[in-house]
Amino acid sequence: MEALIKRLKNIRETVAEMKKHLRAKNSELEEKNKEIVRLRRLLDIQNSSIKELESKLKMKRLAEGVSGDSDDDNSSNRDLKFKINEMIKEVDRITTLLHQ
Repeated sequence: MEALIKRLKNIRETVAEMKKHLRAKNSELEEKNKEIVRLRRLLDIQNSSIKELESKLKMKRLAEGVSGDSDDDNSSNRDLKFKINEMIKEVDRITTLLHQ
């Protein structure tokens, strides 16, 4: 009978240790999830910064095209029209996304 009581006591101690270990792992998991959320926010901010910089670069190139830095006027006008059309399409896509 004492052997059964001793085994039961050992089982209870093991269960208590496992619960303690589980709580520790759950805490670690929660911290990792918080870190993932933080990193995703950072990634979103960086992606939006990249898009903003790409947009500024397009505008700069467009401004350079308007200033007439290239030698061939017909070609530069065609390129300028193409760039303007690209920008209009981008604005249309953004407005569509905003309405959704």
